[in-house]
Amino acid sequence: MTKKELRQNMISTLKSMGEQAKLRAEENITAYAADFIQSGNYKSVGIVLPMKIEYDTWKLIDELLEMNVDVFSPQCHYDDKSMTFHRLTSRDEVTLDKKNIPIPSPDAPVNNDVDLLIVPGLIFSPEGYRIGYGGGFYDRFLTTFKGDTASLIFSEQIGETIVEEYDLPVNTLITDKEIFNVKEVREHEE
Repeated sequence: MTKKELRQNMISTLKSMGEQAKLRAEENITAYAADFIQSGNYKSVGIVLPMKIEYDTWKLIDELLEMNVDVFSPQCHYDDKSMTFHRLTSRDEVTLDKKNIPIPSPDAPVNNDVDLLIVPGLIFSPEGYRIGYGGGFYDRFLTTFKGDTASLIFSEQIGETIVEEYDLPVNTLITDKEIFNVKEVREHEE
């Protein structure tokens, strides 16, 4: 299967999730993620604003703001496919970019050096490699990012991926069922 076919299959899977099952799964992901962030003593977190079919990141963002964790969300720069992470302190600060993607205020302070970066994606291998939406923004950003990485996903999102030489895996997968230290999995396989 091609990456495009794998993406389409996963989008169908996510769209077919029942509303109640999805809400329960999101509650579990939020609880696991909040515990992970608290126990890891992360003071700043980079996290994408919610996309329709994926985990609703607002659930965690609201909790992080209550925990006094600094939240930064990405703004994509389409001319050079780069990203900057802008401080987010309220839902009221959110606007839409030229592709109707929710972003924080472009005037908000920037921090591209957060303690923990939550990396979005559609499909993840058990080793933490991912297939995103194909824009390459996170692949580029991760080449210079030095902090820790995690992804918040439904357990259904673990599956077949195609790994290419420039793909960089995340360190932790937080699902609705458990937390996987996939960095450890990779190190044991080497």
